[in-house]
Amino acid sequence: MLEPEKIKENWDKFENLCFSLLGHRTGMNELVDSIKEELALCPASGRLDFHNAFPGGLCDHSLRVLNNAAKLTKEHGWTGKFSKESLILSALFHDVGKVGMPTDNGWIPYYIPQESDWHRDKLGEIYKHNDKLPYMSVPQRSVFIMQYFHIKLSYDEYLAILLNDGWVLQENKGYCLKEPPLAHVIMTADYISTFQEKKS
Repeated sequence: MLEPEKIKENWDKFENLCFSLLGHRTGMNELVDSIKEELALCPASGRLDFHNAFPGGLCDHSLRVLNNAAKLTKEHGWTGKFSKESLILSALFHDVGKVGMPTDNGWIPYYIPQESDWHRDKLGEIYKHNDKLPYMSVPQRSVFIMQYFHIKLSYDEYLAILLNDGWVLQENKGYCLKEPPLAHVIMTADYISTFQEKKS
């Protein structure tokens, strides 16, 4: 669990990165303003045996992915292979689809609180998937959200978000060893961050 102060600190950091470094992109400020509360409080997963299954978990996870992605970029000498802006955008929004789906009447959340005591106690399922949300994978919904707000993604940014779940997904296997360096960095940073969160 995160204390309310930590949730606010994380959101302030996330928002500042968006407005100061990404705010010139068409639609970015509108996106951030539109999902401020939802993103600040969204969990990163629904079960305790996964990672960051608590309010504020997604924002915390996304900032960790950015930190690990920056370290990987430096360690592997990939500075110059992609822009700092692309790294920040891809890391911060790689899982934004977990917030839910934008509609003309507001957001349909992806995660909703689990009401079943049995599921919470026996399975550690704190949240469940919202069956009112139209089906779409999280990476696909993430890029859908970006285009919904008219945020233009480069080829590398698009694939970094779309492929962030790695080669465990059948639909990603065709890109293996053909992905741009940015996609590889985000994918690896996401895995490392999830592992760190599971351990803690």
